[in-house]
Amino acid sequence: MRLILIRHGEAVGNASGVMLGRQDVPLTERGRQQVLALREKLPLPHAIYTSPLQRCRDTATLMNPCPDLKVQELAELIEIDQGIFTGLTWAQAQAQHPDLCEELEESDYLIPVPEAESMAMAWQRAKQAWKQLRRHRDEDCVWCISHGGFLQCLISVVLGSDRLWGMEIPPAAWFDFSVRVDLDGRFEAENIRWWRINAFNQCS
Repeated sequence: MRLILIRHGEAVGNASGVMLGRQDVPLTERGRQQVLALREKLPLPHAIYTSPLQRCRDTATLMNPCPDLKVQELAELIEIDQGIFTGLTWAQAQAQHPDLCEELEESDYLIPVPEAESMAMAWQRAKQAWKQLRRHRDEDCVWCISHGGFLQCLISVVLGSDRLWGMEIPPAAWFDFSVRVDLDGRFEAENIRWWRINAFNQCS
């Protein structure tokens, strides 16, 4: 299977550093142009999956090159819930929750944010998303449109990693993997014909 993971285009609040989480906002005009440019660079999809949030749905609709192909919403692709930080910039969070922000800045360990989804929970959700995505055939090309936070979890799962890897994923960045899904009862972890990274965190 050819798996293309895509972060939505720039959304309202991205440029100013707002922690959107599950706040439902549209794309900016710049974001719309980003995803239209990206559409021309990718192989034609057999399926398109998207987070249910508007910025991803708009990205999927604008990018869809096939009039007869229905975009499918996948609840597991939604962004990580930022809890009490939702809708705030870091400066605003520091002003409203100074003790918590100081603890987050000084600690090397995960500090829970009230009402937020933990990274462990998001990682488990990524495993469920991957379980559904890999039902496709080896010859299929699948586009999957999600968010910068959650994609870090999903990429770690697709790579078979035993840990989460943090990275900055710009708006409209994409990742392109070739993944063997029909294993015929065999699994060859060292077979690089089955597992390939074709593009990683590319920007349009």
